[in-house]
Amino acid sequence: MTVINTATEDELSEVVATKLINDVAPNCVIGLKLRKGGNGYLFSRIDNFRRMAYREYVLLITDLDRRPCAPGMIAEWSRNNAFPDKLIFRVAVREIEAWLLDDRPGIAAMLGVSEAAVPTQPDTLEDPKQTLLNLARGASREVRGELLAPRNSLSSQGLGYNRTLAHYVNSIWDIERACDRSPSLRRAVDRLRGIN
Repeated sequence: MTVINTATEDELSEVVATKLINDVAPNCVIGLKLRKGGNGYLFSRIDNFRRMAYREYVLLITDLDRRPCAPGMIAEWSRNNAFPDKLIFRVAVREIEAWLLDDRPGIAAMLGVSEAAVPTQPDTLEDPKQTLLNLARGASREVRGELLAPRNSLSSQGLGYNRTLAHYVNSIWDIERACDRSPSLRRAVDRLRGIN
């Protein structure tokens, strides 16, 4: 069996990477799950991931955040040297939450809001996470309590944010529907499908 290791920024990105591998590359198994807070960890370990990718696949997912474009980010991280074929470097434009919003019927159902309230092109949003949190204000009290931080909190999200969105990814999120709206997710899926 082909092993794919994951390298992600955070818990939510790791859940998405796991779902992608399980659904899109079902003949593969997940090896190591490598993550610590933020893309600074990924950037500092990129040479380790490069070496690992000479032996086994590594699916690395990072957010574009405020950078102008994914190709520029990839060039910076690769130091303009091609990554090994087994290093699947994918950039969620702009944040992993955009990929979740790209399944408009799914996110609307999870939040209990109108599908019309969900942006039609989440990959173009400046702050997909904030958009998701704003949509959550119209959700049920239970969902709001999980996703939203309490008033006057220093946190940007509720304590149940990752848990609730992980449940959404694993039980509702439809990758194909999301791919119809997200070129960056489509590229990730196509690359995973190309693994033998």
